[in-house]
Amino acid sequence: MALLWHLALRYSFGVRRQGFARLVSVISVAGMTLGVIALIVVMSVMNGFSREITERILSVVPHLFVEQTIDDTSGTEQALRQQEGVVAVSPYLRTQALLGSGSLISGARIMGVDTRTLATVSPWLETVARQLEQAADIRFGLVLSSSLAASLGVMPGDDVKMTLPDVVVSPFGVFPKTKTLRVVGVFDLSINQSSADAFMDLTTAERLLRRDRDGWQVRGQDLWQAPTLASNINIELSPLGLHATDWTETQGSLFASIKMEKRMVAVLLFLVVVVAAFNLIATLAMSVQSRRKDIAVLGMMGLSHTQLSLVFLLHGLLMACVAIAIGTLVGVVLAMNLPDIVRLVELAFGFKVFDPTVYFISDLPSHLLWSDVFWVVTIALLLSILASIYPALRAARISPAEVLRYE
Repeated sequence: MALLWHLALRYSFGVRRQGFARLVSVISVAGMTLGVIALIVVMSVMNGFSREITERILSVVPHLFVEQTIDDTSGTEQALRQQEGVVAVSPYLRTQALLGSGSLISGARIMGVDTRTLATVSPWLETVARQLEQAADIRFGLVLSSSLAASLGVMPGDDVKMTLPDVVVSPFGVFPKTKTLRVVGVFDLSINQSSADAFMDLTTAERLLRRDRDGWQVRGQDLWQAPTLASNINIELSPLGLHATDWTETQGSLFASIKMEKRMVAVLLFLVVVVAAFNLIATLAMSVQSRRKDIAVLGMMGLSHTQLSLVFLLHGLLMACVAIAIGTLVGVVLAMNLPDIVRLVELAFGFKVFDPTVYFISDLPSHLLWSDVFWVVTIALLLSILASIYPALRAARISPAEVLRYE
């Protein structure tokens, strides 16, 4: 094996190589290196987007919505709080409505919330709860998302007219139910899911809509155990008329699409590595062709067909290992420092890669997962081994007598 490794090292990094063969070898190594770098960096960016969405959206959205399906609510909230895995509970009432200001009209999701417990289930909504508490003396106060306030052209202190999906019967006919409310605050969570949200105090919402709460928002111990918690509530508390819906049902399609995009991008970038593997085949085939006389001499000196195959298999594997090692090192460094690198580029050229008013993020997110690096390196090595098999077998089939006949 020492001899085989010596020959493989000499064929891989020896200086006696033809110019064109050296160029093809460099292109092959560079292609594999760039493919590995692209895979690690792009998958880290996809992980960063996924984490950003998780932190933003799921910090706003409660883990579960538990609806009350019967009118008798005595003891229901206490039973819900005592359920294993439940950390916090907050009542809510929601409806759809039209908000108008002057000639501007926009649809909105109206949520009546308990200002004392809202932040316990949705930490990022603490600002909303504080604004509603500070305006407790205003009978019909409303807190709007920044996008909704901008579309209506209103600021805190302005009035908006709310049109509810209900009608009022009077001697003059049937009219939609409307109410004038005062904007007491504006919040900005920088996510699309909150762009049409408006919040008011639960008591105000119940008085305005003339009905009791719809149910409770629930926060569990573990975000990813929310489906299990919802299932337990549906089984154990169904006699009380409770039905739980976890975040995977309300937001799950978004995260499923992100995972699908990551898989598709990974597949497309793996094609770059496959192309580099084909270049490796060409490089080894040229190496075998240019060393026919060396192969014949080694065969005459006693190397078996298997040993000759191993020499060129190791030759291809060494070239691939160098390319993968360089690509992994550069890819990891870039992935770990990508936000800073992008920030420097933005400062140098005076532009923003992501406009926060459009994309709801200001920096390019990157989150390196070592499991992704492991799979990239493993698959690249497997492709390199497969690419080296054919040239290695071709080298073993060279007949020493036929080659040396004309030497």
